[in-house]
Amino acid sequence: MDAGCLALLLVTSWKLLHGLEHGVDLAMWDEADYLRRGLTLSWSHLPAAEWGPLYSLWYTALSRLWPEPVALHYANLQVLCVLTTVGAYVFMRRMGARPLLALLGAAVYLLSAAPHVPPRPTLLALLVLEAALVVASFLESKEEFWAVIATGLLVASFARPEFFLAFLLASALFLGWLVRGAVRERHTWRGRTGAVATGFTLGVVLLLQGLGNPFGDTKNRRFYAFCQHFAYQHVRHNPSPVDPWNQCPRVIRSVFGEVDSVGAALRANPKAFLWHVGTNVKAFADASLSLFAQGPGGLSATRGPWDLARVERVLLLAALGALGLGLLWRWRRWRSTLAEPRLQRMLWVLAVVEVPTVLSSLLLMPRAHYLIIQGVFVLALLMLLGSQVGVAAVPRRVQGAVGGLLTLGLALLTPNLAERLSTETGGAPARQVHLQRVRAIEALGLVERLPPGEQLPLLEAEGGYDAYLGPRSYYPVLHYTPGVTFDALLREHKVAAILLTDALRRYPRFRDDPLFRSFLANPEDFGFTLFPLAARGEALALLSPEHVEPSRTGLGRR
Repeated sequence: MDAGCLALLLVTSWKLLHGLEHGVDLAMWDEADYLRRGLTLSWSHLPAAEWGPLYSLWYTALSRLWPEPVALHYANLQVLCVLTTVGAYVFMRRMGARPLLALLGAAVYLLSAAPHVPPRPTLLALLVLEAALVVASFLESKEEFWAVIATGLLVASFARPEFFLAFLLASALFLGWLVRGAVRERHTWRGRTGAVATGFTLGVVLLLQGLGNPFGDTKNRRFYAFCQHFAYQHVRHNPSPVDPWNQCPRVIRSVFGEVDSVGAALRANPKAFLWHVGTNVKAFADASLSLFAQGPGGLSATRGPWDLARVERVLLLAALGALGLGLLWRWRRWRSTLAEPRLQRMLWVLAVVEVPTVLSSLLLMPRAHYLIIQGVFVLALLMLLGSQVGVAAVPRRVQGAVGGLLTLGLALLTPNLAERLSTETGGAPARQVHLQRVRAIEALGLVERLPPGEQLPLLEAEGGYDAYLGPRSYYPVLHYTPGVTFDALLREHKVAAILLTDALRRYPRFRDDPLFRSFLANPEDFGFTLFPLAARGEALALLSPEHVEPSRTGLGRR
């Protein structure tokens, strides 16, 4: 039975995910940053613990199989979707779910929007926690169970730093069970319990020593995240030309004054701070539900044409609804069911994971990638409850019919995501703007002109083209020069290529700069030649050879 369910999930995953490069665009900004760090790790340093080094290491490992950056991006999405789906089924089964319900839970996750939300270090953290739950499910001792869960949360925190708080909570539970055992059962610490405590402590020390402290916050990342998300909410409710993501300090100063921490912001203006938290509280439930109610690529059960993909979405949600109604109908059995040890363990794990999830959502914003792990664990809890309360009362004949319908639905109705996205808009170009630009720049053959070991300084405002073009050959000027003016970039940072898109033309740092306006009007006066790209009005401005001489930092020097 389990082999058949896993085979069905693999077939469903293949139907959904094959050929992503023909319909799904490249993910920019954070996802591109992780990919860049993974590809440059062989000649650079490991990122600080608060910047998700585990995800960059994951990219490094995958690059051994897919060295080309664009192929690596799509392979990463496919591998993580498949592994987390299989992991969801396996850990639900190990925690006590019946095969049919574990299959339903894993399918709801795979065919929702959740695994397709960038950036994707959350998927790696989810995979780590699924593996930890599978291992812990074989352990009867509460001390050993929480030692494994806490270790999994620590490893996951090197992909999602907020889970370091969950690690601390799980470690406290582990310590509590150790002390309880020592007091009530007089453990000697020389046997298995002592070995578990010693191994756990040693593992934690080695991980923190090797990868750092995820709560170290050496770059004040937590406050900058608050800065951006508060600015976004503020600008959305108080329309302004300020770009909240790039100019958030301006908003923070106008509301809170000169502050440099979340606590300082709360003390400076409690009313504005609590307004921000209240806005997030109102959005939390809807964001949590819509993440799993919607399908990939914006597929809705309530809007759009009645194609096979929408029918499948409706049937999956109907199955979840039927399970929920069945649980409500048999509510009298909940008390005895909740006493089941595996269900209690799942409840405790969900509670521990929920703490950083809720704090991140309320202090920053309930963004989709914060809510993925919470959603999968809630699904697992529903499947465990259904297995204990409802399934036993359903006749075998009905169970077989439902299982057959679920199997046929997944096998026949699952859409191909790339095909759906491309046909939905009348062709892939509308959905693959970034990939098109990357391919157009590659066609210019700039890398072949670079001397060995040199990089081309590239100015662009959409965060990540250098990563997909190849970080060995391209240098992201804007990424490493915050606050530098356009004139300084040209004179001091030896910009050799400029990707002219609407995003750069509207970029806050340059849009009111008269020198940048002059450049847009006549790039030839600055020694640049325009190479039009596929989209109308877009071009790559390349420093003309006669204006440069060889340099160690790029194609040349002005």
